[in-house]
Amino acid sequence: MTDPAGGPPPTPQGSDNWQAPPPPAPGGFQPAPPAPGPAPGVVYADTVTRVIAYIIDAIIFFIVAVFIVGILILAIFTGGGIVALIGTVVLAAISIGGSAVYFIYTWTRMRASLGQRALGLETVNAADGATLTQEQAIRRWAFLFGPTALGAALGYAPGSLGILGSLVGLLAFVYELYLLYTVTQSPKRQGYHDVQAGTVVVKRVG
Repeated sequence: MTDPAGGPPPTPQGSDNWQAPPPPAPGGFQPAPPAPGPAPGVVYADTVTRVIAYIIDAIIFFIVAVFIVGILILAIFTGGGIVALIGTVVLAAISIGGSAVYFIYTWTRMRASLGQRALGLETVNAADGATLTQEQAIRRWAFLFGPTALGAALGYAPGSLGILGSLVGLLAFVYELYLLYTVTQSPKRQGYHDVQAGTVVVKRVG
């Protein structure tokens, strides 16, 4: 039997030579498959758990800072001149320095922030699982929170600096989304900030 168009006869679906068409390529966002854990009883922390830990840290930091910031804001609005200027500088220092001290201290002294500890996570050296050095912790904080802290600090400033702070804050939000994306695309769940600092976040399961 020949094809009416003159070509070879079509292969019937029941034939042994028939093959189903390949499945369509997956569309949309696809996270990378996770790599095996670096040691027995240790796995690389998943993205969702890391985000939840960050939210816990943000709540803790907010509760601690709100009293100090509230007092300073009251001083800025009730005072004037040099009082307002000093208050603005102190607010900026709290936004940047407070976050840095909190995370750098907990990463190097407890191997995890309080939010991470609550969920059984640790931030460690990617090469051997050792506790982070201070230099590593500073680099990780700078790449993870630096742009956001800068935007928050500039946001307290009056006039054009405040507008600049809003722009920096918007760009920092986009940057944070990029960091989150890089975490999902790494088998070891290393975000861009982890790569720059040589760190990895793990979870003990055993």
